[in-house]
Amino acid sequence: MKITITPCILFLWLFAASCHFEENRRLKEALALAGDNRSELEKILAHYADDPEKSKAARFLVENMPGHSGVTTADIKKLQPFYLQHAAISEKHNWERTSVWEKEIDEWWKMHKGEIFFPRMQQDIRTVRAEWLINEIDRSFKAWKENAYTRDMALDDFCRYILPYRFMERICMDNCRDVFYKRHAGWFGDRKKDFRDVTDSLNLLYKEVMHSNWAAASMPVYDVATFGQIKRGLCSDRAWFNCLLLSSLGMASSIDMVPSWGNRSGGHTWNSLVIDGETNPFEPFWDEDRWKYKRIYNNECFDLLWGKSRLPKVFRLSFEWNSDGPLEDRKADGNDVPALFRTPFLRDVSDQYFRTTDVHIEITEEKPEDARYCYLCVFGIPDWIPVQWGKIERDGSVTFKKMGRDIVYAPMFYENGKLLPAAPAFLLNRKGECEAIGCNGKRTEINIHTYTSFFDVKDVLKIKRDISGSILVASNDPEFETADTLYCITDSLDVWENEWHFPNAKKYRYVRLIPARDTIALCEISFYEKGFELPIRDIRIAVEGETPDALIDGFSATGWKGKLKKGESILFDLGKERDIGKCFLAPYTPPYFPPEQDIELCYWDNRWVAFDTRENNGSLHLKFDGVPEGTLYRTRIKGYKDRIFMYKNGEIRWF
Repeated sequence: MKITITPCILFLWLFAASCHFEENRRLKEALALAGDNRSELEKILAHYADDPEKSKAARFLVENMPGHSGVTTADIKKLQPFYLQHAAISEKHNWERTSVWEKEIDEWWKMHKGEIFFPRMQQDIRTVRAEWLINEIDRSFKAWKENAYTRDMALDDFCRYILPYRFMERICMDNCRDVFYKRHAGWFGDRKKDFRDVTDSLNLLYKEVMHSNWAAASMPVYDVATFGQIKRGLCSDRAWFNCLLLSSLGMASSIDMVPSWGNRSGGHTWNSLVIDGETNPFEPFWDEDRWKYKRIYNNECFDLLWGKSRLPKVFRLSFEWNSDGPLEDRKADGNDVPALFRTPFLRDVSDQYFRTTDVHIEITEEKPEDARYCYLCVFGIPDWIPVQWGKIERDGSVTFKKMGRDIVYAPMFYENGKLLPAAPAFLLNRKGECEAIGCNGKRTEINIHTYTSFFDVKDVLKIKRDISGSILVASNDPEFETADTLYCITDSLDVWENEWHFPNAKKYRYVRLIPARDTIALCEISFYEKGFELPIRDIRIAVEGETPDALIDGFSATGWKGKLKKGESILFDLGKERDIGKCFLAPYTPPYFPPEQDIELCYWDNRWVAFDTRENNGSLHLKFDGVPEGTLYRTRIKGYKDRIFMYKNGEIRWF
């Protein structure tokens, strides 16, 4: 009989053979790295030889174990005196996170941090014991099959999200998941209940474990018992705590993180549950609106209190080895890889949060010798921060995959710990289109009144209170005996820029702003005719007895705040009947420059160029004439975290 192998079947056979070879290679490499501990790993594999599912799970752990490490229980015992002192201070303050508590904890930390013993990490592959890992595997399978929400998930997903004994490096391998299982076994046994409510009811039991409010923020926490003892930590600490808790009960858990925000300083770490293949992110610490991240991390909406969060990337911390990236490229110099990408335990899950764009650029700057990768950066602390890599093609082009929108990026090389410009900066706009950023040869006037776009929650509430509830109405009758409502301003308001489009078929000459209370506070309001890029400038404005021209002077850095009589409003005369397409509104934001500090305006021209430096003389806003137009700007002040901005039509747009 003649057997014919089609090209398709041959490909599948070769692919399966290569996968099997790869698995064997990884297992052999892991066992070789185990050294004297090899016999312990072989005991684990032999133990499950007759159980296909558990055998695959054991191989998954062993194959991906190289590179993982943590501390020992003996080292944690050496740190107990410090944990006891930390807890004693909190107990003295009734476990309340007051400013007095923060100050005392910080002072204690400054005094004793030099005495803190930072343990040397022990490699899992050389220290894990067969009996312990067999218990972990058996309990994980038991919890999985008892969990009504995950028992039908694929074995591969079980291995990724329930099986791992480690969700973050440095954490001690102990019996905490056994403890959690014994406490809460069967917690997720009823699928009729919303898994969010069930998860919240569990996390409520650990509500007292709170964020440290950055007091003694670098205090090392290496195990669940210590975290429960001092009851304070960072988002990353609570995230691994939650993963150990939830996975011990068979919930598919992960730690997701944004390495650096695209519009503010710092980053964030949180948790996700993977249910029916869908990512369900939630705030790691207890919060009244714990499940809002799917809504506010979509790069389109914003939080009512914290404003816009723009995410360039979301990575998932994984136990599984990710062989993609510059770390795995043997031809790449490891010293020329940014810290973020020096771990193989990251998975890109950006497209599970927001619409993404693959960005393709051409390198325009001289490439360092032997450079094989380019990095896409966002502005952070203290400057540009890499958030994605792309391999340089032979034609000098680079593609950065799955990038978040509405963010300014700068392509960079990374050499000897330094970032070097590779191509011009650009804005990846809300539509997923790249808008070039750079000096266009023209000069402009720039007005600024602060160095950052970030406000405290109390300030945000006050800014919104002064304008929310107000109404914009339009008419061709100056007495407004007949009028149409254009927009009702709610608290769904951004504190810096709001743009509202009007699908009206009518033309109007007059617009009236009817306030919700006796105070109006605005930095700028401007109206645009349909089809025009520039706002209407020949507007007259009036409040009885006053002319608050700062509201329409074309600069969002100036503003007007005043009291109105009962029934009084602000009238805008557009000069003639106009087809109003949109309105731009910037609420009143308080001017602020730190006292007795030099204020330096810089612009981006493939590097930061200092344009001018002013001494703060108490001015409410500063004006700079003749500044290169069309690029990025920042107000640099020593010791302060500034943000970059673009400037067009007098309007500041922060990034």
